[in-house]
Amino acid sequence: MSPHLSKATVLVAAIAAIVDAFGVTPTLSRRCGHTLLHSEKSATSVSATVNSIEDIITIHDKIELRDPTPDERGKGGVEVAADCSGIKAMEVLARIPRNLILASTDMSPRVIDVVAAARNITWATELTAVTLAALHPTEEEIASSSNDNDVLHIKQAWIQSWKSGGWGSADDLGPDIAGDVVGTLIATGSDNDHNIYAKFRMPCHPALMKASFGLEFLTKCTEEEARAALIQRGFTYRSMRDALEGLVLESTERTNKGTKRDKRCWDVGDTLDRVLARATTLQLDDDETTMSHVIVPVHDHLAHSLNANSKLVLHNDEVLLVATRAIESGESITRDYTLAPRIARDDDKSSSEIDELTPLQLLLQFGLPPSAWPTA
Repeated sequence: MSPHLSKATVLVAAIAAIVDAFGVTPTLSRRCGHTLLHSEKSATSVSATVNSIEDIITIHDKIELRDPTPDERGKGGVEVAADCSGIKAMEVLARIPRNLILASTDMSPRVIDVVAAARNITWATELTAVTLAALHPTEEEIASSSNDNDVLHIKQAWIQSWKSGGWGSADDLGPDIAGDVVGTLIATGSDNDHNIYAKFRMPCHPALMKASFGLEFLTKCTEEEARAALIQRGFTYRSMRDALEGLVLESTERTNKGTKRDKRCWDVGDTLDRVLARATTLQLDDDETTMSHVIVPVHDHLAHSLNANSKLVLHNDEVLLVATRAIESGESITRDYTLAPRIARDDDKSSSEIDELTPLQLLLQFGLPPSAWPTA
């Protein structure tokens, strides 16, 4: 990129690239329509995912499953049937075996070793490592779990079905910005970008800078806020990349050129992105002050609502998805993503100390569409 290009020139190009990716006419209006946010054009269907594990997950007979629409960005499609009488408060919506969920407390010796080598150990490091280990079990792990091989393979298939994550896919970015991306957006850049690109009068990697313009346009945040969020997400990835890439036993085939190690690292980035978009907390032991970070089938792709109608509860060897209030026929089953764990900020505040989620946070981490964003 030429150092003489003005911010306005780059801004217009970045916004045009993002809008062109969705086939609509670009405009500098601050209004953001749903068509700007489609990212999951060929995702594995949610119904197919649930059907592959229906033998071990019990779904309430009044619940219907459908594919999320493109505007829902992978969040939704779990609803009370329109032709029934509705569901009462405290009814069990789904029963998920405890050994099918992903939990940060379920770290095998292999995972404990790699997490200990990470530069910055957080809940995201632990849960991403657990997810990668479940996706890439060793021969020894397969042999030692002979009694639970069905669960092991079903869990692996469930993780493989994850297609959506936060904002930043090639479809989100458009070809102009995607062309500057190295592997994936979350894996693009370095901790020294400020110094590297200062001579070009740019504050960070070109792809991150142009992506921040797109986020500014879409979510009405400032360019600085968008750039800081992208840089923080990249830092979180790089803090675990070198330690966790060894968990990837077979990397994903990509059109991007790169070494075998590059491709393993990009898989770490993709997994982190999808973990961040799905994680929640759940009490898994008798210590009422300790919460584990988990990802639970069905719950992981519920629609968002500040008046959520479901919650997770551990009961014996099952995780129950329970209705917290009466749910009417045709109503979506929802969770509150503002209660989900988030990556730490530079000031090290925990997720519970961070103020209300903004459209930028809801889109970037969870991939939530405009219909889920707070309104003025």
